[in-house]
Formats: sequence, structure tokens, C-alpha cells
Amino acid sequence: MVLLAIESMLATLAVYIGVAVRFSGLEHHDEIHGDLLLPKALFFALVTVTSLAAMGRYQRLMDEGFSGELLHVGLSFVVGLVAMSMLFYVFPDLFIGRGAFAYALVFCFWMIMGVRSIFFRFILDLDLLDRRVIVFGTGEHARKVAQVVARENSGEIQSDCTLVGFWPVPGEPERVERERIIWDTQELSEYAELHDVDEVVVALETPFPALYLDEIQVCKSRGIRIMDLQEFCERERHILLTDVMDPAWWLFHSEGLYREPWSEGIKKLFDISISLLLVLLSSPVMLLAALAILVESGGRGPVFYTQERVGFGGRIFSVMKFRSMRTDAEKDGIPRWAARDDDRVTRVGRFIRKSRIDELPQFFNVLKGEMSLVGPRPERPAFVFALKTRIPYYAERLRVKPGITGWAQIRYGYGASEEDAGEKLKYDLYYVKNRGLFLDLLVLIHTVEVVLFGHGAAGPRQQENR
Repeated sequence: MVLLAIESMLATLAVYIGVAVRFSGLEHHDEIHGDLLLPKALFFALVTVTSLAAMGRYQRLMDEGFSGELLHVGLSFVVGLVAMSMLFYVFPDLFIGRGAFAYALVFCFWMIMGVRSIFFRFILDLDLLDRRVIVFGTGEHARKVAQVVARENSGEIQSDCTLVGFWPVPGEPERVERERIIWDTQELSEYAELHDVDEVVVALETPFPALYLDEIQVCKSRGIRIMDLQEFCERERHILLTDVMDPAWWLFHSEGLYREPWSEGIKKLFDISISLLLVLLSSPVMLLAALAILVESGGRGPVFYTQERVGFGGRIFSVMKFRSMRTDAEKDGIPRWAARDDDRVTRVGRFIRKSRIDELPQFFNVLKGEMSLVGPRPERPAFVFALKTRIPYYAERLRVKPGITGWAQIRYGYGASEEDAGEKLKYDLYYVKNRGLFLDLLVLIHTVEVVLFGHGAAGPRQQENR
């Protein structure tokens, strides 16, 4: 957040510098030197930081060194350049002129790279952001907390949690490393204060012992945050653990199932407006995709492919996509999961699937009100029927409109099995619980990165490694 604020100011300043350089030495100053320059500079800054966020530059900090950061920030500016060029046609009053705009881009790019280099090398101490955590319990649920922290620390994205240890509770089984159990004669509150503990995660398999209620309350009164396992995993991994979730918990925490009519109206207006704009902007790409499919099939196969999917409330609708498989992909009539390296996919199909071009006709499903821009991906009726009977809470994802893109698509990747469906459900339920316009915008921004780098098109294993 600090970096975002600094770079927003730098991007705003870059417009003033660009205008000053472009018109330096001229006696007659352009009107953009006046009061109208500030909104134009703020618009430039907004698009710039949004593009950086879309490329993950506020989530993965110098994860590939300076050269990697240079490349990714450069690509962010390319995305921003395209976005601003299109928006200038919609809002021409925000344009500052080609020369001033070019200077602003150059100055902004190098100022941002300079501040990032200084920020990460000399200013930001990631250790200061660490949260010191005690896990209250030693059973299987406690082990899940340790797995979450270890999993985050093993990847490129470092967890900001330090696991102090596990607090033993009478009657709890020992499913964690014994040397990490805190065998101490002190009270929990005293131990937590002495070791600068920030959070206590209650992860019990047995009922909460009344003996510890006072100690937990003392910790809470001293500013130590008390969390349960579900809340911890929701914050750290942005998922809901279906295997430890009970119906009562979901009943009292599924706030996202209902939104006020005005909120739903805004979302619908947002979906329609963005879909109309994207249909207009992507029409040349859709035309080229249609021609490529026709050429590859010798003019014999259909361009579009319609398939029954299950939508909001279990209603069946026909989703439309560009055809990416052979026409005889399911000639026996048996529905099959689409595998990652499916031999039924054509050469053109492989490209349009990886780039998500095959999904573009679904904007028409959004305009018809059958889908939303963001939501759980709709599945085929045969799969939904099977998954509802085998995976707990799977039917809950049908309580919101399906989407062209979704939280599971940008966080988990491509799913091609019942096991993947169970894993993706954890992300879908997170979206259902927390859905709103801000989360939708976040998903759409990160979808840009998925499309450009194909992360979402990769298999789950590759996504986990990333």
C-alpha cells in the first residue's frame, strides 16, 4: 500500500514533467498547463497503478530480480498504454497530447523502477511485517495451519506468518511435530506476551475447553488477535476449507448469498456496460478467430460451439464458445472432462484456449442475463449432478450467477478432474462468501495477467509451483 501510494504520486508528477518538457521554451502555453491538467494526471496515475496491479506487481515483490521486475513493469506499461489509448477515444478530454504523453510514460517508467529498486533494497524490511502465531491445539486441524504456512513459505510468495509453536490442550491428539509443541508452565497469555505473539489460531478437533476461556479472553484484551482455522485459511490462502466446514458455520457466514437490490443492480449495469465495451473492442479478434477456425477445418466445421451448462439456481442454459476441438470430440455422446493436453483440441483451438479467446462469445451470454463477468465457472449438467452427490457444499456455487472468469480461474488454474473440482470449490465458496464489486474488479484485473501469461491455462500443478 505504501508503494502504491508512492507510485501514484510519481505517475501524477510524471505528467507534469512530461508537459513541462514538451512545451519548454514555448511562449504560448497550451491550455493543459492550467487547472485541467490535474484530472488528466490523476487519470494517468490511476491507469498506471491499475496496470501494475493487473500484472501482480504489488503482490510479488522483486520475485525474479531486477531484470525480471524491469520486464514485468515494462509489460505493465504496455498494458497501460493500450488501455489509455482506448480510453482516450471514449474520454478525449483526458488526452494531454502525443508528445507530452510519450514523455510522461518514459519519466514514469524510470521513476517507478528507481523507487522500486530503492524501496526493496534499502527501505522495506519484510521481517517487520511478520505476524507471530501460536496455534491452539496439536491435532489434525493444527497441522493444517502449519501446512498453510509451510506451503506459502516454499513458493515465490513468502508468507508473513512466523509459527511460534503449538499450544497443547488436554484430550487433543498429537498430529504435529513434537519438538514444536510448547511445553511451558506459564499461562498462555503470559507466554504470548513474553514472545511477542500477534495471533492465536484456535484449531481444535475436540470441543473448546472451558478451562482456557479466561486465558483466551486475556490474550484478546491485550490486543492479540484470536482466529479459528477457517478464518486463518481464508485470509492466508483466500479459500474456504470444505473438509472442516460445518453447515452451521456456512449458514452464519455466507453473507455473499444476498446482496441488496441496489447492489445487484450496480453489478448488472457493470456487467452489461463492460460486456458491450469488450464486444466492441474484441470484434476484430473474434473475426480473426472465426476465420482461423474456418481455414483449419476447410470450411466444413462450425465456428461456434454451444453446450448446455448449469446456471443460477440450477437452471440450464446454452453457453456459446468458439469451437476449439474436433467436431467428433464426443461422438459417442459421453461427456468427458477436458484434459490439459487433450488430443481432441485442434491447433487453432490450443491457441484460443490458452489465450482465452474461445471464451469471448460468452459476453453475449452476459448480455442475455444468463451469466456474469465474474463468478464460478458453469459446468455441464452431467458433471454437476455427479459432483453435487460426491462433494459437500458443491450446490452452493449455484446460488450465484456463473461467470466468464472467476476467483478459482485466477487462483487455481485449469481443472480437469473431479479432484480439481473439489479444490476449485474452495475458491468458489470464498468468492460466494465475499462477492462484491471490489472483488469482481480484482478478478478482472488479474484476468489480464492470466491471459497475457497463460497462468490460468496451466495445470494445477504448474499453478501451485508458481
